[in-house]
Amino acid sequence: MPRETCRGTLMPRTLPRFALRCALAAMLAAPLLAAAGDVMDRIARRDEIIIGHRTESPPFAFLDAAGQPIGYSIDLCRGIAERIRAELGKPRLPIRFVPVPSDQMVRIVSAGNVDLLCAGTSDTEERRQTMAFSIPIFVTNAKFLVRLKDSIGSAKQLKGQSVAVLGRTTAESAVPAYSERTGLDLQISRALTAEAAIGQLDLGQVKAYARDEVLLLSQLAQLKNERDYGVLQDVISTEINAIALPKGDALLQKAVDQGIALMVRSGQAEALYKKWFIDPHVGAPAGLRLRMPAELKEWFDRLR
Repeated sequence: MPRETCRGTLMPRTLPRFALRCALAAMLAAPLLAAAGDVMDRIARRDEIIIGHRTESPPFAFLDAAGQPIGYSIDLCRGIAERIRAELGKPRLPIRFVPVPSDQMVRIVSAGNVDLLCAGTSDTEERRQTMAFSIPIFVTNAKFLVRLKDSIGSAKQLKGQSVAVLGRTTAESAVPAYSERTGLDLQISRALTAEAAIGQLDLGQVKAYARDEVLLLSQLAQLKNERDYGVLQDVISTEINAIALPKGDALLQKAVDQGIALMVRSGQAEALYKKWFIDPHVGAPAGLRLRMPAELKEWFDRLR
């Protein structure tokens, strides 16, 4: 079994709690970092906070009927913006929201074209090479979606079958790694959009569609035939979701992490979780009814 290190490889069951401990250590060390505040300086000079967001990633970030960004990550970023305003001494600093396509996410954030990326972004070692991340805002398991009529009850029944994944998502690498680890010899079919992926499943071109469980549930909530599908309990990988930001600015990093921590301590973060992952909302009329993961609850408890 791989040794646990803050920068090493972690197996699914060990990743969440250990990664959360690493994130807590990083947050506590943040005030000691002696880095410039380049991004914070840019924000102050332009007199505006630029927040990048996804448009089709409920419940993290998507658009309402008026075309305005809403979601769990969006609400958290609004709270982070309050902390940035306080740090800069500019209480009326406006926010400009900018949509960011998933295939341009890394380039746009690493280039500093946005100050924050508010989405359901997975914090991975590969992505940390080019951008920074906040302390965790969510813990998610990647799982398989299947058609109930195919009578597939576990991942073992997918041996040798094709599985749809979205290109440029963490599932694109997580599924092959899972396949190798389990010896299932899964064949990967890359889809450009979530709709295309579930379309492949509907047409029988693949036997499963792999994605973060919460995003699968959110996608199903939009379908009239959601009861035709089931999510297998097999866990492909477990990942930390966080707010992405440009690398190298310890002042911005500190403001972002402290902004989230303050929302946790005030109870606002837990209220936002209930709003977007349990209760009914425009992205899930019946509500996702997704209980807070134990690892996330543990993380919130440690921040209080």
